[in-house]
Amino acid sequence: MKKILITAITALFIYHSYSQGCVAIRNISGFGQFAQLGYGQSADKWALDINNRYFQAFEVYSGKERQPNDGVHLYEYTMNFELTRVLDNGWSIALDMPIAANSVTSTLEHQSGVQHTTSAYGLGDMRFTVYKWLFNNNKMQRGNIQVGLGIKFPTGDYKFEDYFYYDPANPSAKMLSPVNVAIQPGDGGTGITTELNGYYIVNRKLSLYGNFFYLINPRDQNGTYSLFPNAPANFIALATATGTDVNSVPDAYTLRAGADYTVDRLVVALGLRYEGVPSHDLIGKSDGLRRVGHIFSVEPGLQYKLKKSFFYSFVTIPVARATVKAPTDAQASQITGTDFTTPGHFANYVLFLGYTFTF
Repeated sequence: MKKILITAITALFIYHSYSQGCVAIRNISGFGQFAQLGYGQSADKWALDINNRYFQAFEVYSGKERQPNDGVHLYEYTMNFELTRVLDNGWSIALDMPIAANSVTSTLEHQSGVQHTTSAYGLGDMRFTVYKWLFNNNKMQRGNIQVGLGIKFPTGDYKFEDYFYYDPANPSAKMLSPVNVAIQPGDGGTGITTELNGYYIVNRKLSLYGNFFYLINPRDQNGTYSLFPNAPANFIALATATGTDVNSVPDAYTLRAGADYTVDRLVVALGLRYEGVPSHDLIGKSDGLRRVGHIFSVEPGLQYKLKKSFFYSFVTIPVARATVKAPTDAQASQITGTDFTTPGHFANYVLFLGYTFTF
């Protein structure tokens, strides 16, 4: 009888770079982050996970210091579909397709002085991944480790445009321009994704889990202009001098670890989550506008198991967050005569709701 390790396998992660808000957690599809591993046997060879991710972001940090609110509010929603095919000998393949609907409401990006909203929506960056369980999965295991290697395709629009109201003398005047990089559906890079997922069953009720994900983005910049229309002259001058007038294509990472406690069909989960964008990519240059940093969160969740499916809900609650110096910050420090660290927005929470079924 063919075993399928039922997994809720899906969905993850700049005003220049907002992602769990403006930093770190861009909507990267396909990360096996809500693993419910090794609990069931089935003859089914397919699994479909539908994951919904939502957050608002408006808190601004420079380094570890919270900055005054600048009136910029980000809203990001992604629905990700991941279809998995289970193969022989612990192998499986998965295809992820995210659909994004994001927006930024602010006065800062509209030089008319009136608050407006810019939006972006559509297909995000799709991902194809090959997975392998390292230990024999033809019998029930107390624990196992799964490795994954994939390709992230630049299918999402990374230069989506909307209207900006740019003229203080004529508040109704507007022009099309690329939206904030934080809400762009894609990043413009063909990436390599690596994963490591594991579990250990302590007893009938208690089990442990861990996930590691790293996205390698070799592309340096994607050619999309980063500044809003009629930006202040000092913004333009600094961005031009440091090369941050064009968006970067950064790497990203996530680590999770925690425990599940099972009561009949209900699974109560409690874990820790650490994610971010590094200042330097593993492969290629790290030029352009990139808001880099990290966020450490507590991640409680619930799962309700049915015969061939389950529902799940997780919420990440930040404990610590900080931006770190981007490669261009040294240049900015010299020009401004200050110890400059690129600021970024972070979300107060991130909510995940999903449903996984096999067939």
